[in-house]
Amino acid sequence: MMMKKIWSFLLLAGGIYFTACDNNEDIAYQDITVSFAAAETGIDETQSETAVGISLTRTATTDLTVTVSYTTQDVAYGTDFTMVPQPVDNTLTLTIPAGSSSGSFTVEKTAGIWFEGDESITFSITSIAPTSGYRIADNATSVLSFGAIVSSGSELTLEGKSGEVNYANVVYVDFSSNHQWPVSRSSWNLGFYCGADYRVVLNGSYATAAVSSGKTDFSAVTLADAEAAFNDADMNVSATPMSSTGLSLNLVDSFDGSLEGTAIAAIASDDDANPVYFVASENDKSTYENWYKIKINRNGNTGYRVQYARMNETAVQTVDITKDEAYNFVFLSLESGKTVSVEPQAAKWDLMWGYNIGSTSGRPYFMQDMVVINNIGGAKVSEVAVTNQIDSDYEAFDESQLAALSFTDDRIAIGSNWRTTSNMNGATGPLGIKTDRFYVVETPDGYYYKMRFISMGLANDGGERGRPVIRYARVK
Repeated sequence: MMMKKIWSFLLLAGGIYFTACDNNEDIAYQDITVSFAAAETGIDETQSETAVGISLTRTATTDLTVTVSYTTQDVAYGTDFTMVPQPVDNTLTLTIPAGSSSGSFTVEKTAGIWFEGDESITFSITSIAPTSGYRIADNATSVLSFGAIVSSGSELTLEGKSGEVNYANVVYVDFSSNHQWPVSRSSWNLGFYCGADYRVVLNGSYATAAVSSGKTDFSAVTLADAEAAFNDADMNVSATPMSSTGLSLNLVDSFDGSLEGTAIAAIASDDDANPVYFVASENDKSTYENWYKIKINRNGNTGYRVQYARMNETAVQTVDITKDEAYNFVFLSLESGKTVSVEPQAAKWDLMWGYNIGSTSGRPYFMQDMVVINNIGGAKVSEVAVTNQIDSDYEAFDESQLAALSFTDDRIAIGSNWRTTSNMNGATGPLGIKTDRFYVVETPDGYYYKMRFISMGLANDGGERGRPVIRYARVK
């Protein structure tokens, strides 16, 4: 069957890609450095809690105990805030297990307390155990403000790695708050738009694809319809494997992130006009029996009603999705049948890094290290060409140069353009981060940040695959 071969090739191509990208030389590493994920963070009025991250420069080789002390300004533990784990005498300890590269503790605001915004907690890493093979960073402090901050800039290690899996997470980043949110890339299948229109997006990070069955009656859709629909959709698949995944464009959402280009058509107000779709994600593509058939209708004026079942199941599940105007999308996991927390609020993230769908020779390609911007929330980006040296050009870039830039809301304008991981498909140049460019991001809240990559764990740059380091600074 044609589509089974296509899916098998898609997974094989991903495997080949991983092998080509992760073949690093042995390196004599220095001690693992322990530091806070960010030197300054804030917890604004919309948040009841926040995580304070601790980051390692590489994966821990043993269980590592980290001791953190803190001092407060105009707040008191137990009255204004609490923490998990619970501190004793202004000190808490947490363990980062072997195989992990980060940890965190949680600060929770006391409900009903009003904060003026100048309250804060200063944390310091005071000791670690064991000490052999590890060291505390030179300035291992972090300040948490009880109010929103507008960061002047920072350096973040994006925590995409989990255990031995380099690309287990996608990572959302908000420059102005110095926050990152790692989320399992397989935690959802479908995203439901919370704006005025009724649109549904696919999880490109989970290699999700969809195609219409051509029928609107859920009960009338059969396994034979699934095979016919996918085969029809792939009639013009390229015969040159290295230039294409073999996946048709109409099975995935538009690369640029426009809602008009979704594989699932706009959800009509007339239920009888909404077709039944077949949906398959990374772990479901080997056989038709594992695919989902879904029908999505509007649920009054408040959201969506989703009917779904695996092709080999008779029981039909129904889930109601309520729009939340604070977010771009509400996300659904078909595997669990539940909505899940994925993106931060619509105006509170700027870009996301991780495994995702991109374009190779105009064809869909699922790849590592993709960077997408929050185009739905209003983010835009401009690529800046380096004319001298990246260090000097990046440092010298300031507000006076913004007017000469051209910004785009293309979701994958950064994409994979910031690095070279192999010489496949005509790629040239040394492997690793490209040093002939950096980026300026216009954030949804109207700030401008310049951003460059520092390391990615390739070409002996001292980093770790799945944990790229970015540096950014506010320009305006």
